[in-house]
Amino acid sequence: MNTARSHRILLLMALVCLLLSPVLRAQTDKPAEESKSKPQRPSPFIRPKAEPTTRPVEAITHVCVISIDGLRPDLLLLANTPVIHAMMQRGTYSMWARTTPNSITLPSHVSMMTGVSPRRHGIEWNRDFDLPEPIYPAVPTLLEAAKRHGYTTAVIAGKSKFEIFDRPGVLDWKWIPKTVQCETADVVPHAVEIIKEHKPEVMLIHFPSVDNVGHAIGWASPQQMRAIDDADEAVGEVLKAIDDADLTDSTLVIVTADHGGAGRDHGPDDPRSRHIPWVAVGPKVRQHLDLTSYPRLEVTTYDTFATACWVMGIPPTVPDLDGSPVKQIFPIAKGPDELLHSAAASSAAW
Repeated sequence: MNTARSHRILLLMALVCLLLSPVLRAQTDKPAEESKSKPQRPSPFIRPKAEPTTRPVEAITHVCVISIDGLRPDLLLLANTPVIHAMMQRGTYSMWARTTPNSITLPSHVSMMTGVSPRRHGIEWNRDFDLPEPIYPAVPTLLEAAKRHGYTTAVIAGKSKFEIFDRPGVLDWKWIPKTVQCETADVVPHAVEIIKEHKPEVMLIHFPSVDNVGHAIGWASPQQMRAIDDADEAVGEVLKAIDDADLTDSTLVIVTADHGGAGRDHGPDDPRSRHIPWVAVGPKVRQHLDLTSYPRLEVTTYDTFATACWVMGIPPTVPDLDGSPVKQIFPIAKGPDELLHSAAASSAAW
C-alpha cells in the first residue's frame, strides 16, 4: 500500500514538474531577454549641441543623398534614365568618381556617410550579425553630425544592414526593412511619405534592386538594365516628392552609388567595381558641368560626406578627413586655378 502511494506521489510530482517547466524556462530566460531589449545609450557624437557655421549657399537648407546600390556609371549612361540625364543637364556630375578600395556595400556606404576609409571608421564587413550589442562606426556619420548641429534626419533604405546608421538619438524618421533586403519599389513609398510629411533636413535614401539583380543574374544583363530604369524612375519620384513639399529651391540632391560590379559580383582592385556616378543638383549648382574638366580633381565617395557637411555649415568631424567638399559644384571662384586650389585644400579649412 505504501509502495503504491509512493508511486502515485512520484507520478504526481513528475506531472507538476512537466506542467511548470515552460514557466521555469521562461523565468530562466527572462534576464537574457531583458538584456537584449535593454535601452542603448544615445550616440556620443550628438553631444554637445553646436550651431552650424555659415552655409556657402544660404538658400540650401536641406541635403538628400540618394544611393543606387551597385550602379555602374557606363550602365547608367546606356540605360533608359531620363531623370538622371536631366539632372546632369541642370547640375554638376562625374562618371569617374571612385568608391572605397574594397568596393562592397556596407563599408562603402559608411565611408560615404563619414568621409573616412573603412579602416578608420571600423566597419569592414558586409553582412548582418546577431550581436548582443550593436557595433557602430567609430567616427561620426553625416546623420550624427547633422543631429548635433540641430538638423532633422532620416534614413530610408532597402537592406537591414543599414541599421548601422540607426544609433539611438540620431534618426528622427526611418524606414529600414527587417529582412536582409527588399526591392527599390518597396523603398520608394516610404521615402515619398517621409519627405512630404516631415521634410527632413539631412536624409539618406538607398535603392537596392540594381545590386540585387546584379548578384542574382549579372551586371549589364537585360534584367539589371531594367532595374536601372526602375531606379531612375524612383529618383524621379523622390524629386517630385521634394518638389511637392516645396523643397526644390532649398535642397541639394546628390545621386551616387556605393560600387559597381562585373559578372555577378563586385570587389577590390576592379575598376568596374570602383567607379561610381556622382551627380549634384540644387540651388546655385552649376549646370551641365562635367567635373573631369578639372584634370587634378578626382571625386570620391568620401567627398559626398564632406560636401554635404560643408553645404550645411557643419565643421569637419574628425581631423584629416579622407574627403573634401566638391566646391566646384558652385560658382564660388573666378577661374580654374582657384577652383583647383580649393579642391586640393585641407578639409579642415573649409
